Amino acid sequence: MWIARVDSTCSHRRDCGAVAAWRQAAPPAPSHDRSQSLAHPKVVPRYGAWIASVAIPRISPRCRVQAGSQVNQVEASPPGTVRSRLPFPRRKRFTSSPLDVRVLITTVLPLLVGCMLGHWLPTLADTPRLHVLWVPGPLLLGWLLFTPRNQWRRCLLAACAGTVLSLLLVPLSALPRLLASLGEFTMAAVVAWLLLRWRGERAALEDYRDLTLFLLLACVLLPLCGAWWYALALGGRGDALEPAAMREFALTSSVSYLLLVPALVNLARILEAPERRHGWHWRNAGLALVLMAVLVVLWTVDWQNGVVTPLLTLAPIPLLVWTLIVFGIAGASMTLLAVAVLGMQLGLESMGPFGFWTPERNLLTGQAWTLCTGFALLFLGALSEQKLSNRIKLQRAYARLGEVTGRMLVVQEEERTRIARDLHDDVNQSLAAISIRLSTLRNHIPPAERPSVVELQDQLLSVSNDIRAISHELHPSILRFTGLASALDAFCIKRNARGRLRVRCSIEDAPHLDDEQELSLFRIVQEAVNNVDKHAQASVADVLVCVRGQNVVLRVDDDGVGILDSRLRRTPGLGLISMEERARLLAGTLHVGTSPLGGARIEVRFPLRDAAPRGTPGQ
Repeated sequence: MWIARVDSTCSHRRDCGAVAAWRQAAPPAPSHDRSQSLAHPKVVPRYGAWIASVAIPRISPRCRVQAGSQVNQVEASPPGTVRSRLPFPRRKRFTSSPLDVRVLITTVLPLLVGCMLGHWLPTLADTPRLHVLWVPGPLLLGWLLFTPRNQWRRCLLAACAGTVLSLLLVPLSALPRLLASLGEFTMAAVVAWLLLRWRGERAALEDYRDLTLFLLLACVLLPLCGAWWYALALGGRGDALEPAAMREFALTSSVSYLLLVPALVNLARILEAPERRHGWHWRNAGLALVLMAVLVVLWTVDWQNGVVTPLLTLAPIPLLVWTLIVFGIAGASMTLLAVAVLGMQLGLESMGPFGFWTPERNLLTGQAWTLCTGFALLFLGALSEQKLSNRIKLQRAYARLGEVTGRMLVVQEEERTRIARDLHDDVNQSLAAISIRLSTLRNHIPPAERPSVVELQDQLLSVSNDIRAISHELHPSILRFTGLASALDAFCIKRNARGRLRVRCSIEDAPHLDDEQELSLFRIVQEAVNNVDKHAQASVADVLVCVRGQNVVLRVDDDGVGILDSRLRRTPGLGLISMEERARLLAGTLHVGTSPLGGARIEVRFPLRDAAPRGTPGQ
């Protein structure tokens, strides 16, 4: 009995049911042995037809295609051939993908090292509970806000691993601190999920509503809950539940979330979008470092005059505004981070604008200044980011529009080529055949009626010449075979023979251009001369193609009435739009100005690049 082996990995259970039903309902094979059954010339076609008509329609499409193709091979094989079983696809075993090196460097390693150092740095202070920044929670929240959600598990595992490794550096109260960190990481993940859920289609921390939610959740609610959780986790220590300790930890966490999270999110946004790096240059970065050094000098000098010292709190404001204008919200956030850490650290050492009282009060004053300045800076940065985002969206929309226009121009050229070929090869040939038949007819009619046939032939020849001229104007074949100079000369000769406008063409230092550049340049000349003929009321038009440095320059001058700037800005015509799009395809610019001849000048400039070798006419 010949039975095809069907694998049990079909896509649905009904497929397996179909195969089982087929096994039960299959007609019995002859009783002789299996080798003879397989070689029998009538067995395989009968079973193959039954499989194709009964079993395969009940199997899923994926299995059906493979089974059907195998049945066709079985039926087409010659009699006496041993047939192989039907190979159905096997289910692939699930294998976990290895950790990507890029993900390891950009996600896992920074979080692991940051959380480890974040737990270790507060122990370096003279008073461990008086430290400037608390890194682990804000670092994780900032990473979650710009990381895809399918990588959140890796971020959480990396943060927990960094916390565990930090226990080797700070072994005191290891288990309570580990529990406190796990609780803070859980709350940070919840806050990140809420912020991303409520932001909609916007980027993180870009809208005023998002900023308000961030300030309420990450800078107010999360620090309070984190301080309460740390107090519970570290309850075995003597001062863990004191209100002063909880207040200091909550303020430190609030300042840390305010400083670190916007800096990380906006820095990641800049790295992902090159359009946002408009002010990130070495010159501006050097000037920012110089201004920061000046601020350090002003804050570290011991001013004897008590009036000057309080004014030092206003010294960073111009620096922050300048970085916001030049570098955007990312640069302003990083500058605020550096300024706040510097001011609070100097305050702990009784220096700078906050160093008037005890270290606890100095730190509290610096934190209050940081919170007020950070709130104002974030809202100003949101306005700047919205304008920048709208400008980037507009630029991308223009770029997409340019791509669509370029494709439309390419399709237009293809259609022009097709129409020109049809006119030249089909219509003109038909007209030639009609002319030949008229010549034959003229020889068979009386002499008195022959002049009318001759007149009809002349009209037919005129129509043929017009069609040929239209075909050459739609697709100038001379441009393809002889180059731009010959095509422009032929175009000027035809224009001069057509009407009153005199067109003079000149090419200085003929540039080496590829076929697409020459075609775009020729179309611009065509459109410009047509506009001069229709609207300029000119008698002379000069066309010049030359090379100036590394640029190719095309100028079309006329002695007509010119183009008013107000009319050009209000309603640019389709001709100007077409020329501008072709100039953009050439990676150049189009400028409309006043010509020395008294009319208008249309000038196109685009960079010169290496041209591909021109093919022979046979090619």
